[in-house]
Amino acid sequence: MEIDLKGCAVAAGRRVLRSLVRIMIRHGVMHREFVELSKEIYVEIASRDYGLRGRPTNVARTALLTGLDRKEVTRLRSRLERQEVAAVETNHRQDRISRVLSGWHQNPDYLDDDRTPLVIPREGPAPSFDALVKSYGGDVPAITILRELQRVEAVRASRVGATDTVTVLRRNYRLDTVAPESLLRSGSVLEDIGTTVTHNLYRDADEPSRFEARASNIALPSSSIPAYETFVRQEGQEFLERVDAWLSEHEAAEGEARQGKTQRVGVGLYWIQSDPPEVS
Repeated sequence: MEIDLKGCAVAAGRRVLRSLVRIMIRHGVMHREFVELSKEIYVEIASRDYGLRGRPTNVARTALLTGLDRKEVTRLRSRLERQEVAAVETNHRQDRISRVLSGWHQNPDYLDDDRTPLVIPREGPAPSFDALVKSYGGDVPAITILRELQRVEAVRASRVGATDTVTVLRRNYRLDTVAPESLLRSGSVLEDIGTTVTHNLYRDADEPSRFEARASNIALPSSSIPAYETFVRQEGQEFLERVDAWLSEHEAAEGEARQGKTQRVGVGLYWIQSDPPEVS
């Protein structure tokens, strides 16, 4: 029996798009705007991933692959180039914030004898918040990172006598409120998952697969969900902290990073839950 791979791809796309369209509708993105967005992504992927002999795809071939005319492809390519600079800066900013929190939980200068993160002064030499950001936050101003961490309730700023201090409340940069950074992060998370899945689908025969697995059960009583949530939060947090510590321990020296000899790697965990059954 012949398998309709195009039909399977459409079915998979339908499932992926449900979550994305929920976000779009909730924030007022109309159908026509989404169509324009989809054309951009078609041009981006066709241009980047489907070139011949290792070269970027030219306009004519991009038009052939996407079904768009060449004038439209040229217009969209120009717009994508302008957007790329802003997108890179946003991703770097989020990575730097995560590094600041990680450093606070691992650098001995910022830990007490029990390896608990210290309450640190806002300014001054290490250990201070400004020094922490200088070590781990790149060129992002300390006040910018402090405000963002306060907004997501990852730190608390207070005043002790004449000194402004900062207390860290959690290790991970987690965005729980619907804010611009939250929406941007949601796209990053979905992209990471999708990149791993598509790599495993289309990798070369001699290329290793990337770890991707699920643990689920279709018959868990609804009454057990609170206990399951406690279990996942505890085990998941401990696992991510071990991964974070391993990555920090094996981080490249500054010289290697400047020479472009590094890659972004990591692992993510996500919760799985179906809609509750309808009560008749």
